[in-house]
Amino acid sequence: MPQRFPSKVDWWLGALLFVAPVMSLISGVAAIAAGAVLSGAIPIVFVALLYVGLVWPIAYELHDTELVIRFGLMRSRIPYAGIKAVRPTRSMLSSPALSLDRLHVDSGNPLGPNISPADRDGFYTALLQKAPHLRREGDALVSR
Repeated sequence: MPQRFPSKVDWWLGALLFVAPVMSLISGVAAIAAGAVLSGAIPIVFVALLYVGLVWPIAYELHDTELVIRFGLMRSRIPYAGIKAVRPTRSMLSSPALSLDRLHVDSGNPLGPNISPADRDGFYTALLQKAPHLRREGDALVSR
């Protein structure tokens, strides 16, 4: 059974993610009530598909041989052997993370994933057990 670490959620991003579906639901129901069924249903379906496809849930799973980054229906897999470092970042680049308190997983791609496990220390401890070629150096994990 893989260890699972949900994404940390910044309050402002959580509020934004809550408001978007509520607003599409309100406007969609109002349009449907006014007789515009198709134009009312489209925003509701679009936002629902977007959230299920890309947003919810966002979690990071430590399997036997790889880190699996799960965001909606999508999966990104990084073999432990390919991880060169894990460093804190506040990058605003699009990432499977619901917080700006992020970790950049360096696996050779400079635009590689930024993640935001809610329990950073627990994530580091579990990752060190799975990837013995990494060691803790301050607030980062680096190759030995």
